[in-house]
Amino acid sequence: MALDLNSVDLSAVEALAAIKSEQDQLGERLKIMESKRSQVSTEVYQRVQSDYRKRQAELMSQAAPLIQKAGEAYRALRTELAQLETAFKTAQLDREEVDFRHALGEFDEKELANRVKAVDARIAEHGKARTRALALKERFLAVVTQESDLDTSDEDTARMEAIPAAPGEPNSAATIIAAPLKESPSTGDPDATLVAPLPALKPAVSPAAAASAATPPPAPAGKRPRNPDATVVFRQGRLEPRNAEAGSVVQTLGLKPISIGTDTACDLQLSAPGIAKRQLEITMTRAGFCVRDVAANGAVKINGEMVQERVLAESDTLSVGPAQFNFRLL
Repeated sequence: MALDLNSVDLSAVEALAAIKSEQDQLGERLKIMESKRSQVSTEVYQRVQSDYRKRQAELMSQAAPLIQKAGEAYRALRTELAQLETAFKTAQLDREEVDFRHALGEFDEKELANRVKAVDARIAEHGKARTRALALKERFLAVVTQESDLDTSDEDTARMEAIPAAPGEPNSAATIIAAPLKESPSTGDPDATLVAPLPALKPAVSPAAAASAATPPPAPAGKRPRNPDATVVFRQGRLEPRNAEAGSVVQTLGLKPISIGTDTACDLQLSAPGIAKRQLEITMTRAGFCVRDVAANGAVKINGEMVQERVLAESDTLSVGPAQFNFRLL
């Protein structure tokens, strides 16, 4: 059943547009703050910065369910757009076929005019709908950082590849807590709230090993045994541009890996010299957000130190060639 383009729900898009406008304003103020840092006392600077950071976190929390809602409408729109593209292309080929058959002498000028009129009407109809769908698509993309944000369903947000546990440490019942962020009423800690189980890891075990595992060895003195049912908390992060080479886009980090480089296919595209087409990847692991220099050309540094692979810590400076970013946990 074709999607009625006039009935596409844009309420979430309009709400996200207002949130994004305020986010952009906060981002600009934070950049201006950095340039004026020496003009005020440290206490005042930190107080204002804390207010802005808190508001940013609030906006991200408000945006999460709206992005989910917008994503549902966007995926339906994208399916309809693909069908319209196919119909439009088919109509154009039909028009070409009519001319070709006429050139072969299958029908006269009168029949040609009738057939052309019918095909041109289809081309105009599909073209008008296609233009409308493309305009709607742009409205959705304007309120998110990248298209993949709208591809994340509830199930996708909760899914993360299981990381094998150390020998003797089963993790079949481990839990991931992931975005969207929400302040905890008891602690105020902006931990995430969406919960999903990790896939069970079931390596082949010999009968002898199974019998041995039935009686686990005692934990070393002074060390608490690991709880296999423990909850693992993951918090979102972001890369904030520090200089002109880093651009002006604040990159949000979540469960999905992101790529950085000069290629247009990268999630975060940079144009500064010395950066490879696909320079690095950032993935979420149990230890945190891990940076890996996939180009292995020495262009990636953390706090001025060249790295091949390392987990980011709060307030780290990530350098990609001449581009510099501040890393923040949310």
